[in-house]
Amino acid sequence: MRLRLLTVAFVLGLTTTMLAQVTPPTPVHTAAPAVEFRTFTARDGAVVRFALRLPSGHDATRPCPLVVALPPGAGDEAMVLASMDEYWNAGASRGWAVVSPCPPEGSAWHLRLALAKEFLDHLATLVRPENGLIHLAGISQGGIAAFALAMDDPGRFASLTVLPGAPENAAAFARLDRLRAVPVTMYVGDRDAEFWLPQARATAARLKDLNIECDLREMAGQGHRLRLESHEVFDVLDARRPAVRTARLAREGAIRAVSAALDDFHDAAAKADEVRYFGHFAPDAVFLGTDATERWTLEQFRAFATPYFQKGTGWTYTKVRRTVTIAPGGDCAWFDEVVHNAKYGECRGTGVLVRTDGAWRIAQYNLTKPVPNDLMDELLALMRKADRTPEPK
Repeated sequence: MRLRLLTVAFVLGLTTTMLAQVTPPTPVHTAAPAVEFRTFTARDGAVVRFALRLPSGHDATRPCPLVVALPPGAGDEAMVLASMDEYWNAGASRGWAVVSPCPPEGSAWHLRLALAKEFLDHLATLVRPENGLIHLAGISQGGIAAFALAMDDPGRFASLTVLPGAPENAAAFARLDRLRAVPVTMYVGDRDAEFWLPQARATAARLKDLNIECDLREMAGQGHRLRLESHEVFDVLDARRPAVRTARLAREGAIRAVSAALDDFHDAAAKADEVRYFGHFAPDAVFLGTDATERWTLEQFRAFATPYFQKGTGWTYTKVRRTVTIAPGGDCAWFDEVVHNAKYGECRGTGVLVRTDGAWRIAQYNLTKPVPNDLMDELLALMRKADRTPEPK
């Protein structure tokens, strides 16, 4: 913790004069729809030039995903065009509207947040954002501005993506808790060590301390200007779309719930808690034991286990690792796990759970003892000697 605090203190103590010192990205010419520059005039007379790229056949009355990308450096038209070509050119072909606004001349977006919000209101007359939420992005200086804008008005945004970006200073860093409903993706070069890498790590650590969804991607061998394929960026943005994200979060929640049910199942067995143990089974469940004859219905398995539980003697299998998969419909799951037993060592459990009445129930559990391949011949010889395994024909 002390190291983290020292890192944050060091990073936040740096001046931001270096932030505008960026090299314009090299344009990458693609077949993406042409970028159109438009002008917006604010109520106070401030003029905003912005690049707009719409998907083919765009209908302003229909919602579509919208990313607003704040440009790096001074953010002039040349910088906007270069970054549109390098990072944002894949958006239109994937159904995205992309907007990149130049900050007012001589200023920066993180210093003109009221103007930025007035501009976003204007955008809503041109593009109807999917779910009413905008995906906000920024590069370098634009990444700092993106953090500032997202923290100032988090209810506008579906996600925040920076390449790189970070809170501007200690005061901004202290407001990261305002991003509780905004998932964050941070790209940074692992050689961009003077400011951006330590700041990105400190920011990601703080977001995770706050239980805010954050994905920090350190790009191996890269410095400040990141080399990223546009489709990679939009893979991330597509995953942050509210419907996609909701489905992913539901799947992740189901995986945690299934794992918790299995943990409690094993805990009940270890504590000989019959009621709790059998409460984890579906009514038509089947338990498969390590012996080939052990295929038990729930009633048969209860008859086998009850005498042990009544004596206060259960069995202890401790999870070593587990993989859970949720079926597309969301009401069925299958798993495989390695569990450890003091007598039998590592065993394997596999099975199926179904969700009924809001709870995950075990429909099948199959307990096996894996046999190392190099011991298989010896084991088969022993089993044949005991007439347990027929000779091969």
